[in-house]
Amino acid sequence: MANGNIFHTIARKESMQGVQPQRHTALRQAAESLSRLNVDQATTELINEAHSRLIMLCYQRDDTGRLCNVDEATGRILVPVAWGKKGHAKWGITSTEAISFRRIMFNRQRNGVPLFFFDRSRRSWYINLVDHPVMPVVAEWNIGVSEYRLARGR
Repeated sequence: MANGNIFHTIARKESMQGVQPQRHTALRQAAESLSRLNVDQATTELINEAHSRLIMLCYQRDDTGRLCNVDEATGRILVPVAWGKKGHAKWGITSTEAISFRRIMFNRQRNGVPLFFFDRSRRSWYINLVDHPVMPVVAEWNIGVSEYRLARGR
């Protein structure tokens, strides 16, 4: 029965394509709000996937127990970061998404004990191995939709 519901829902989608609420109605505003929220939610999930993967890469160790993708002495990240000006494309993130992601990461540096921080003099991103010597619970560092929307200026 679940598959029948899916097909019914898809068929209903076609009938909705021609429907346009009147400009400035509460219905239209609600529809646009929902649509934007869904887009922002999907974008946030994409960003969180890249963020989680980067965290795992930063704490990845080789057979000898040494970090593979981070300079252990300094904490400098040796792989492109997902929010980087040049690295975002390697992660499948658009430049606009990377700008918002970068704003979030800079904001997080100012609030509390960050996991990642940027050294302006060296123009490099670092992982805070002093305060986070072992891989933290990745989900605790997820970006929320409201945090993303704030960074986007919405």
